[in-house]
Amino acid sequence: MHTNDDGNPDFADILESGKVEIGRYARMEAEGFGIVIDGAVGYSLRLIPSNKILGRFGSTREAWPAVLAAVERGMPAKCLILDWHWANGRRGRVSSGRLLVSTARSGLGLDVAQHRMRMAG
Repeated sequence: MHTNDDGNPDFADILESGKVEIGRYARMEAEGFGIVIDGAVGYSLRLIPSNKILGRFGSTREAWPAVLAAVERGMPAKCLILDWHWANGRRGRVSSGRLLVSTARSGLGLDVAQHRMRMAG
């Protein structure tokens, strides 16, 4: 077997070769980020076990402040779920619990390590 091993390839050459596609939607902005689910027309934040809808949003970026506000009002993180919704009525989970709260803080560009989450007891 013969290989062309003339050292490490230049990363810029690999990107320019057209063999690699850079994620078009994966952009970290100074003010945070959002999560996009293909085909989703909206997102909702709900409280379990009651399944009460706390808010409906056009994007996850709009939902992040509501997630943090719910935790600050004393709702346990493990009781929060962010769902996506398709136009045909189908839905699924984006994130939930402490991972949702950490993602919301990161999504707003806040430091995750400094925040204490209320544990349900």
